[in-house]
Amino acid sequence: MRRPAVRILVATAGMCVASLALASGATAQDHGNPDSFWRASAYLWFANIDGTNYLGDSTVVVGDTSALRTSFAGLVEAGKGRFRGVGKFSTTSLSASGPLDGPGVPDGTEVDYDFTWTMATLLGTWQVGTFESSQALKLSAGLRYVHQSQDLAGSAGAVTQDWVEPVAGAEYWVEMGGPFWVSVDGDLGGFLFGSQFTMRVGAELGIHVTGPVHLSLAFDYLQTEYGEKGAAYRWDEGVSQGWYFGLTVKQ
Repeated sequence: MRRPAVRILVATAGMCVASLALASGATAQDHGNPDSFWRASAYLWFANIDGTNYLGDSTVVVGDTSALRTSFAGLVEAGKGRFRGVGKFSTTSLSASGPLDGPGVPDGTEVDYDFTWTMATLLGTWQVGTFESSQALKLSAGLRYVHQSQDLAGSAGAVTQDWVEPVAGAEYWVEMGGPFWVSVDGDLGGFLFGSQFTMRVGAELGIHVTGPVHLSLAFDYLQTEYGEKGAAYRWDEGVSQGWYFGLTVKQ
């Protein structure tokens, strides 16, 4: 397992490389918007979950790296000038079976489970640089709320964990020419309270359809580590990722 400092450097380097690669394609009209701005997006999310739950002395492998499950996500953004407020929401759940390991558990034992992962993020963003450009870099900071619930077959009830963690990140937005635009963003969390560490990166390709209506295709990857070793509940290097198909209205 990499140390958090190493992972932070890797994530930062990846975001910088992606931003530079996209910058060369910026050839379209102004992105500048010094006046009021708003955006609302709804996404159909084909989610993939993978991780290990530590429940006391037992472990349960959750998810399937080869399966996608239909889930939902949304985004709202509003502001004026350089400042904007952003709210994000996503939820996914799966019912499946996974390997169970623990004291007295025979090898090869599997257990049925119902697992839910819901997140809500509130961010304040600040645009860096001038408005007279087809590119924009925004820095962000805020809080992310996470809810996890897992109900094992034959257990007394669901194990539920909720936490709030600080989040800081950046977004690079560029017009690609004609109706197309691209954004690349990422954030880091859990460095003060909440989880031990989170790292998220994402990218979105959008196309202007008509008026304020846009369609988009996005991909998002989130890695989470929650709970210290020996805790009653621990989500070890859990990964939430998948494709998003979005309908956006923005002005």
